[in-house]
Amino acid sequence: MNRIYNSLSSMVPMSKYEIKTYNEKFLEAQEEVGKTATKEWQGFGQSSADRLKTIYSQEGFDPETKFYAFEGDKLVGFLTSIIVPESKDGIKTARLEFPITLVEHEDSAELLFNTAVETLQKKGVKKLQTRVGEVYKGTVEKAEKWGYQYSQDLYKLMEANVSELSPKESDIEVQEFDVERDLEPLIQIFVEKLGQKEEYSRGNFERVTKDKENFPIHLVIRENEQIVGRALAYRNPNNPKEFNFGSLYSEDEKYFEPLVSKAISMMKSFGAEKTSLFLFGPTLSMEDLYSSFGFSRAGKIDFYEKEI
Repeated sequence: MNRIYNSLSSMVPMSKYEIKTYNEKFLEAQEEVGKTATKEWQGFGQSSADRLKTIYSQEGFDPETKFYAFEGDKLVGFLTSIIVPESKDGIKTARLEFPITLVEHEDSAELLFNTAVETLQKKGVKKLQTRVGEVYKGTVEKAEKWGYQYSQDLYKLMEANVSELSPKESDIEVQEFDVERDLEPLIQIFVEKLGQKEEYSRGNFERVTKDKENFPIHLVIRENEQIVGRALAYRNPNNPKEFNFGSLYSEDEKYFEPLVSKAISMMKSFGAEKTSLFLFGPTLSMEDLYSSFGFSRAGKIDFYEKEI
């Protein structure tokens, strides 16, 4: 389903930039700006235009929460946000990502941020949440500038040089994902055990199964015809020699080493030089397991908040 929206624009006196809200025709430029602006970020990959189109076509999407800075006809920066369901305290909150801009147009960031805050306030939002960390370059400085405060740990970034990693021997059989046999059981696991929405989970798996070039490592472990472990690794959109791990699922710690070992072996065969992953939520406690393979912590991402 295509979505085309009339742009709402905001002009600040003497500003050379115009801020517009979502239009599907902006997505290819958004992908290019995102890739260029974040090429030195660690553990971050800009979503493709096709992926963005899928995400922005989901039920409940609000085009007035996505902001784009133009200089003339050229997209030079953007800011995305989403209003989350109200918590028990009744405070309406929005997840807001800091502006991503081309280096030569960093002065558009404040206009993007101020426009977003003004719009979200009109929608009843009282609190902003965002991801902040040294590995997302510039976000620490923006958090300080715009009055955010630390709230909680969110992610730990683990990294390793693939050549320095050694797969470990195991008697547990690891097999490649079979879409006919494994798709529906895995969707059920992600929905029922990992708390994902079915539409979101199904869309992710559809993307993974169709794009074998960028998602060449997808592994499962089965016992008694049931999936008890799963691992995914994919090429970093900004660096094809870097592979990022996706969510690892394991019903027992004994499946961890076979899954990671098989993934590392496949990375070596694909000529990968570097690999990384984010630990979050219940996986934060797995830092020692990854360290045992040779991964080390390269940084972390925290949740910061600001009342508006």
